[in-house]
Amino acid sequence: MIVSLKKMTGELKIEVPDLITRQLGRVMSDTIIEKMKSMHEGETLLLDFDGIEVVDSSFIDELIIKLLLLSRSSMFPFFIKLKNISNAVEINIDLVFNSYSSFNRDRMAVVTEGLCRNNCYYIGPLSEIERDILGYLRINKSASLDDLCRFTGAGEEEMRRTADELFSMRVIRRDGDTQYVPV
Repeated sequence: MIVSLKKMTGELKIEVPDLITRQLGRVMSDTIIEKMKSMHEGETLLLDFDGIEVVDSSFIDELIIKLLLLSRSSMFPFFIKLKNISNAVEINIDLVFNSYSSFNRDRMAVVTEGLCRNNCYYIGPLSEIERDILGYLRINKSASLDDLCRFTGAGEEEMRRTADELFSMRVIRRDGDTQYVPV
């Protein structure tokens, strides 16, 4: 499912290019959650930020954090990907994710369609091995647990825990028990 935030702001009669305030984040997340009722298990929610220059921390908390938490607790998993994010949007999301992760001891990360300032296709605090796995999956499109062990040099148990953590964060997909694919 693709959600154009600029188009949604027009439907809600909100002026862009800046999306700020907690209340606006709530209104937009409620609208998106209502639209998501037609989604299928494992589907990706693509949030398109084209035409959006700035989002503030309150908006990020009410929209992106809320959707990520819902994707993790939902009866069926869904995934989130960001597209067309400006530098200011990326910086603010990264700051909120790092702050949230430190405060709640629950890491937040999201996959992006374009290359970010960290030279990766995600935003959020991931370890080196987690970054390597995301990069490997982006290039190879699929990997078994054995493939990831050979690539990283990690043991099977450590790799299973790491891959399961990435799946629970909804930054990779699981295809069966030991096959992984990118979002």
